Amino acid sequence: MRRFTVKIKQLSFSKIKNRLFVFFKKKRKKKRFEIAISKTIAFLMRISFYTTRWTVVGEGIPESYHKKKVPFIVCLWHDRLMMAPCAWKWEKPLHVLASNHLDGRMMAKIVEHFSMPAVFGSTGKNGIAAAKKLIQLVKAGEYVAIIPDGPKGPRHKAALGIVAIAKLTKSDILPFSFCVKRYYRFKSWDKLIWVWPFNRGVMVWEKPISAAELKTMSEKESIQYVEARINNAAQKAYEILTHA
Repeated sequence: MRRFTVKIKQLSFSKIKNRLFVFFKKKRKKKRFEIAISKTIAFLMRISFYTTRWTVVGEGIPESYHKKKVPFIVCLWHDRLMMAPCAWKWEKPLHVLASNHLDGRMMAKIVEHFSMPAVFGSTGKNGIAAAKKLIQLVKAGEYVAIIPDGPKGPRHKAALGIVAIAKLTKSDILPFSFCVKRYYRFKSWDKLIWVWPFNRGVMVWEKPISAAELKTMSEKESIQYVEARINNAAQKAYEILTHA
């Protein structure tokens, strides 16, 4: 028993996480395993969400679009993915852009449990087919979500696709972010935040970015503007949480 206790102490959280990651990477190509893991992660996400005391800022913004039946584009950074599906409370589905990589396919499986169908591709240079599909969806009155620094980064740097889609569909972009008191940050390229249960957090829906605004800017200016507005949502959530 003593030897076992010593071994547990020597096995740090990071080592456990790395070993689990290797195990999952080997197994997740198997469909049954992929489904089981996605259900487990979705379940844990719900536990964290429903046991956290949330302050939600700007929820009336997407609500007003929903009442008017006006489509929009949700955008957030890759590291804030965990709580985003839980924040969607409307019956109409939110179509989520996901990459064709293994991580992207797993994310697609997870968000399916929140009634969020996936569109596979990216908003980069090679994401023409995905961009066309998203444009069709928005023009048909659907809601879509784009993670502009996915699937591989650079972190907090937006790809041009989100601006192009907003301009072509004449749709507004709604930046979203959250901040919590207690979390674990993975050592991945995006530094993904895993929210612990029984927490305190703030979610922020930032004021919309209109397509008309973006049309007056150059490509570089429009991308920087989108980045700044997503960062502003994150900063607002942080300030509210720390002053609560």
